[in-house]
Amino acid sequence: MTCACGMLFFSFDLSYHVYPSTRNTSGILGFSVTVTTQATKYNTEFVDKKIEEFFVHFEEKLRKLTEDEFSAQVSALIKLKQTDDAHLGEEVDRNWNEVLTQQYVFDRLAREIVALKSFRKSHLLDWFLGFRGKNKRVLSTHVVGYGKQEGNTDFSRTYSVQGTFFGKTAELTFLPSSPLLNLPSVMDIRAFTSTLNVLPYHKILK
Repeated sequence: MTCACGMLFFSFDLSYHVYPSTRNTSGILGFSVTVTTQATKYNTEFVDKKIEEFFVHFEEKLRKLTEDEFSAQVSALIKLKQTDDAHLGEEVDRNWNEVLTQQYVFDRLAREIVALKSFRKSHLLDWFLGFRGKNKRVLSTHVVGYGKQEGNTDFSRTYSVQGTFFGKTAELTFLPSSPLLNLPSVMDIRAFTSTLNVLPYHKILK
């Protein structure tokens, strides 16, 4: 996915900083695509649309991928997980994360390798389509700069200043969602999160 993402965005010359990543937030799984671009070249709505186009493109590539090609990718990932730690700090960080999350699966890499050996293309495709289905949940965060592509027009501002032990944090300016995206905007983070269901902490032990 990383290579496909890089090829797509470099073809549009969107940015020199593009990367996908998987996410595990208290046992809630997901993935993200992060793009850093220049406001003098593209606005964030354009980049957001290109991210969606990438997902369509990635689904097509995934469907066309042969079993041998998929197996080669899985084998490469297994070899990566079998690589010895470069220094003691890597082992410490990995094991300490198990302690912090109270999961204590200190042989997680070995278990992941066993799971990968039985992993098939159909498993990945089903997982991806599940995230992209009609019940998908997407949070699109735009940090808007100043440049000709962003218009530099006046907008209504909502300020949020939070106090900490070290004083006040930087002021945030919340912008309404662009009509081009046709999506609801979050103008008050606390008000938005207060309406959400709090799911129990889930530990991934297998």
